[in-house]
Amino acid sequence: MDLAEGRGELAKYIVVFVVLMAAAFGSIHLLRATLRTQYPLMVVVSQSMVPTLDVGDFIFVGRIDDFDGVAAAPPPEGDILVFMRSRAADEYIVHRAVDKFQEGGGWWFITKGDNNPTSDGQPVPEGRVVGKVVGRAPILGYFPLFIKTSRGLLLVASLMAIVFFADYLMPLKRRVEAEGRFPWVTLAPFLAAPVAYIVFWFTPQLHLEIDVLVLACWYIGCFTAPLAFGDDDLCLMFWLYHFVLLMIPIGWDVVWRLTGITPSMWWYVKGSTVPLTWLLMKETPMFHRAFTVFIQIILPGCALFLLTMTAKRRGVTPLVAASRRLRS
Repeated sequence: MDLAEGRGELAKYIVVFVVLMAAAFGSIHLLRATLRTQYPLMVVVSQSMVPTLDVGDFIFVGRIDDFDGVAAAPPPEGDILVFMRSRAADEYIVHRAVDKFQEGGGWWFITKGDNNPTSDGQPVPEGRVVGKVVGRAPILGYFPLFIKTSRGLLLVASLMAIVFFADYLMPLKRRVEAEGRFPWVTLAPFLAAPVAYIVFWFTPQLHLEIDVLVLACWYIGCFTAPLAFGDDDLCLMFWLYHFVLLMIPIGWDVVWRLTGITPSMWWYVKGSTVPLTWLLMKETPMFHRAFTVFIQIILPGCALFLLTMTAKRRGVTPLVAASRRLRS
């Protein structure tokens, strides 16, 4: 790659990054204006509301204008509230209102996690209620949680660097002409993840089985994608964004179901939900243990993809022949 091409590639990556960041911040501001809460989008980090709200779920939090209208009843009728923990304004809980009473001119709520055996120890005054849950998106919240950790941020940054400097780290020994047409069937393994997220809305009990199936499909895709794509840069970008946005949540969903370590144990700050921020927090030894399991699940797939791409670019005969057969 010459200097001009390098600048062109850098500009392309910067544009994509800026567009994604603008879309993310724009969405947050739009949600804030629509739902009228300071934290309209939060992530569930404990299993206290399973299966109604699962670990890693995004939750949409709407403002409560009239506390008289808050439904307080056992599941599934009672409203699910987000409130600040007593004496800890930076710790948030998401539990269901199962009862309420008036005292001192305001409402107080008895709350309980659907997965907890008993109600919370103290009633919650309306002044500590941030809002109520008005929607959810399953397990996608693992990604922003992961990049709030130093190791997660380093891993994502390292993969971005590998993709950007691919021409230097995986130099072409000889250019292989992309004969034939792109075999669209090779994208099927990558469709397993988005399909799984749709299924999670309706069958939360099957998380682990579906997660394992998605991981198996992804491993297949990590081998076939470098052989199927004629444009290596496009392949690298496609793989990177699919991995970061979709496979990181799947991997962490497997980790907590195997180890029992939820994101509420990653940091010393306690709570059952956290707002979206970019601040790194001090991690616990439990996170380091969970991260080791995550790497054991995910790293072989990353290595398979990068080694296959490198071997093809270096002109390894069996892989070059396989690529031509696949595209024909």
